[in-house]
Amino acid sequence: MAAPHDEDGQLILAALGAAICDRRIQAGLTQAELAESAGIKRQHIYSIEKGLSSATVLVLVRLARGLGVTLGDLLQSVPLSGAAR
Repeated sequence: MAAPHDEDGQLILAALGAAICDRRIQAGLTQAELAESAGIKRQHIYSIEKGLSSATVLVLVRLARGLGVTLGDLLQSVPLSGAAR
């Protein structure tokens, strides 16, 4: 059984990935197009969107720029703790 903080971390990663994916689709971009504009690998975007890996602040800033939004806009819908559930 996973520790509560581990489960919370997985929920945050999943919510962040979903938010990035939703913004990307709204912008009409493929993962490859976002990767090119953000200067990161498409596979990394895939892993982030699926909640399989976390992103550094630098990568989040690049993704936000590639999506034409602020970092705050990108993070707005992401719960930061289990208390937000």
